[in-house]
Amino acid sequence: MVLTMTIELPNHDLDEEGYHEPEECQKCLEAEHAVVCECRCGDCCRRLIIEASLADAEREPRIAQRGSPVRDFDEVVGYLLNGQGDSLSCVFLDEASNACTIWSTRPGVCRFYDCDSQRAQQQLNL
Repeated sequence: MVLTMTIELPNHDLDEEGYHEPEECQKCLEAEHAVVCECRCGDCCRRLIIEASLADAEREPRIAQRGSPVRDFDEVVGYLLNGQGDSLSCVFLDEASNACTIWSTRPGVCRFYDCDSQRAQQQLNL
């Protein structure tokens, strides 16, 4: 006898065939790898290249509005969030307070960036 069990995963990402792949699911990745940065210095927002995914832009529409499209031939595959000209800071960084203006819907790359890690310090010191 084979038992079949259906598990509901509200707001979790499913693949084209309707299956749940935890290693591809934004909700699962965030739950497993989310990082809380305590310093609030804003260095990562000012000094790193910040590329948001299409999934990030779906979650936060202002990413597509304010970001620069990253293209693979004619197809948009993401958005660059660094400013132009003198300031290469993320367009969503409030320079006065070092606060992210889209904190609750910030891109995955920001959610997973551990500014306290040794690797992060090496990247910031380049």
